Amino acid sequence: MENFIKQLTEIKYKLDKPFPYRDTVKIQEDFRTEFINLSEEDDCLTGDFNTYCMNIAGTLSYVLSGKTNKIPKRQIYILQMSFFDFFKQYKFFEHKTSNYKDFFEEYKNFEEARKLLLQVVK
Repeated sequence: MENFIKQLTEIKYKLDKPFPYRDTVKIQEDFRTEFINLSEEDDCLTGDFNTYCMNIAGTLSYVLSGKTNKIPKRQIYILQMSFFDFFKQYKFFEHKTSNYKDFFEEYKNFEEARKLLLQVVK
């Protein structure tokens, strides 16, 4: 457990980067047709990616402050899924994320944190 906490403490600094707004806009431009086909309710990439990141950051905050037992069950439920598993409507660009440097870096760092957090909360 102590090793996971150490890793999470280290990764926390990787998560403190600016949100990749330019890349989310570029993704929406590059996949315009796919985004047009989404319902208005399902077409909120920036908000959805922010929700994904904030769920992980919030969970990390609980863990690093020693309040793992206070993490809401819904938060842990969401933590069990990757961005593309939780927001299935964006699967069409899942294998193209590496084309968007800032988005990819942010996604990769949050995924690493998410997987480590799962080891702690289970």
